[in-house]
Amino acid sequence: MFNLPTSVMVLAGIMLAIQAAQSFFLSFDQREWLILSFSFLPVRYGAAAQVFSFPGGVLGDIWTFVTYAFLHGGWMHVILNVVWMMIFATVIVRRIGNFNFAIFFVITAAAGALVHLVIHFGSQAPLVGVSAVLSGAMAASARFAFNGGMGGFSGLQGVNRYPCLSLKGLRRNPQAMGFLGIWLVLNLVFGMFSILGGGATIAWEAHLGGFIAGLLIFPYLDPYSRPPRKPKPPKKDPPKKRPDHLKVIK
Repeated sequence: MFNLPTSVMVLAGIMLAIQAAQSFFLSFDQREWLILSFSFLPVRYGAAAQVFSFPGGVLGDIWTFVTYAFLHGGWMHVILNVVWMMIFATVIVRRIGNFNFAIFFVITAAAGALVHLVIHFGSQAPLVGVSAVLSGAMAASARFAFNGGMGGFSGLQGVNRYPCLSLKGLRRNPQAMGFLGIWLVLNLVFGMFSILGGGATIAWEAHLGGFIAGLLIFPYLDPYSRPPRKPKPPKKDPPKKRPDHLKVIK
């Protein structure tokens, strides 16, 4: 985490800058516009959308599936997520590169928002935070961090060249399953606190959506896990025609 890829530093900088703007520079009305425009609001997709005109219109209905990940509910929220991102997003970027990580970011963020929408359809509470992406990164890292070629731990560095574990191989790997199990239990505990009204406002549904998406899509973005392309057969040169003056006269 102390040797960060540029893309992770840029993402962290954007998130911290947005939080600073909310805390120190924007008025109440401007903060409200920011939340209405870029957080994920399930109410946008219900009957209320026919009564109230949300900023961005139809395009806003699309981009908020991703832009909510750049907003946070306070300094503690953004700092914890940035630190977590320095660890697990760095791992994924080192493994799959910046371009593929951008795809990974969009898909896991959208998956988290989609699961949240299904469970909280019509809710007026905004969803913010990059936790869905980080949950997906944790799930993805389990597919290669515990595959050291001989089934051992290769480390959360993202630089080993072994193909990632298949889902079947993942189930047979006790270290990887223990790693994922701890995450699932913690997420369940956080979810129970939210359900029971324990004062927490943790979007465990979005975490779960990002987790499943990261687990499933990672092999398609991982350059070390794609099946090698079959080499094209060499082109055969057409048979050369014998010049007319060399034709045999019968």
